Amino acid sequence: MGQTPSPPGEAVDLLTGHIGEPTRARLLSDRRGSRVWKIQGPRGVVALKANNPDSDDARDKAAETAQGNDHLLRLTEAGALSPSYRVGAGTWEGGRWLAVDWIGGAPLWRSLALARRPEGDRPSTRARLLGIARTWAKHLARLHAVGWAHADVQPTNALVTPDGRTAVIDYALACGP
Repeated sequence: MGQTPSPPGEAVDLLTGHIGEPTRARLLSDRRGSRVWKIQGPRGVVALKANNPDSDDARDKAAETAQGNDHLLRLTEAGALSPSYRVGAGTWEGGRWLAVDWIGGAPLWRSLALARRPEGDRPSTRARLLGIARTWAKHLARLHAVGWAHADVQPTNALVTPDGRTAVIDYALACGP
């Protein structure tokens, strides 16, 4: 077993100005050439994505991360995303990184687990499902209204917050004008 990779120092340095001195950095994902950390500080929490420099497609993932940053900037300028969502982006010795505001929630598939069980067919579950679907559609409609499509709508790119709203993440493959 290898050592858990640390987040890029260049990113952590920039994030310190946003969240304060990081108190915890937890690797959440290390797959398909990308790594994602949850970085916590006294003034906030961010998600940090960086390409894995040791992967076979490191160059492609660095370019995808840069493209995701460009899309966030353009979607924010168009009014489809909150300006507070994108925290920062840049280069590091291994490629590129992108930091966004942390969205506390569970992936869509896990959030819908109750609905897949026999006891899930009840009014309270149906109301929750409608809220999830409504907020998911509302978010995507904001993108569509400014001429963009997410282009990677899937359960791992939709998080359901504790209050039952859906947040859409990962805009690297988005398509727009």
